[in-house]
Amino acid sequence: MTDTLLRVLSNADLDWMIAYGDLQMLAAGQSLLRPYVSPSCVSLVIEGSLGESLAITQGATDEAVLIDELAQGNLVGFSPLLDAANATAVTTLKPTLILSLPIALIQAKLTDDVAFAAHFYHAISLLLSDLLRRRLEHPDGIRGWGDSSVGPIFDHRAGNDVLTVFGELRDSDIDWLTAFGQIETIPVDWVLLQAARPVESLYILLDGQMSMSASQGTFNPLALCFLGLADNLSDQPVLATLTQGSMPGIISFLDFRPLPVTVRSLTEALVFAVPRHTLTTKLQVDDSFASRFYRVIAIQILQHLQSVSMRLVEPMAINLAMDDAELDVDDLHQVSEGAKKFGWMLAQLGVNRHG
Repeated sequence: MTDTLLRVLSNADLDWMIAYGDLQMLAAGQSLLRPYVSPSCVSLVIEGSLGESLAITQGATDEAVLIDELAQGNLVGFSPLLDAANATAVTTLKPTLILSLPIALIQAKLTDDVAFAAHFYHAISLLLSDLLRRRLEHPDGIRGWGDSSVGPIFDHRAGNDVLTVFGELRDSDIDWLTAFGQIETIPVDWVLLQAARPVESLYILLDGQMSMSASQGTFNPLALCFLGLADNLSDQPVLATLTQGSMPGIISFLDFRPLPVTVRSLTEALVFAVPRHTLTTKLQVDDSFASRFYRVIAIQILQHLQSVSMRLVEPMAINLAMDDAELDVDDLHQVSEGAKKFGWMLAQLGVNRHG
């Protein structure tokens, strides 16, 4: 069970969901979401549980593999709110009571009510973070884990991350970040964030490359922290190569829980750091900024989660998916705007971009 919505949403937000939501009791085995079909509703699990499955190949629903069980308190069907495709199938594992809200109605509410938008995107970010954390903390289930021929699970390209982080932000948001953050130079082979330790700043990678790795086996933060196991980085398979625009450690920045991964510099790097307490205060007092910030975080975590989910069933799936991906006109415009804002931020900070 997760009480994320009850902790994050206000009474007014909850009253709106109750007033406009439709309660439905679904029988066991009933389909709620189909892969590659855009959902029309967002559904909240009130009682019961859902099974999330992913097909090994697109369209091969008979070969779908169960990757997670979604208990009460989880939301499903919100991918259109993050301009993302839904790649999974969701069915009820037992009789399940859901509260369903039309996507179009939520989109209108997000546009008209900035406080609701801040709270709702915050809740989605936390729910996605929890799902990703569960999979990273039990990495033995990821196929191809530790196989160097398969490559990292996440292959972050600078253009994609700049799009995600900066294409959604306003100039005033970037002004605030540059005013309250500071640049840190990170030497080669330096651990920026260590597994099992708290994340005390929001980090944005301005230049250079970093790796994200995790220990094999079940995640034990106390052992990693107090027995020094996190120091043995050579035995940790690399999950990702992070480039410009990436936000390492964002999972633990959101939920204050121990970080499940270690982030280390592969080259000399520049990072931009905003202290947690400073950013937390801003998020609490500025709903407009918070709505954009949490949406950015939700989009980035969803991308990570989809990559891990594909690797759960097929080691090469993420590489194939990336090779086949195409950007439409709106995406290209977002990339251009995001890259422009990122370049402007670097100029404000006096950083020469090396690519």
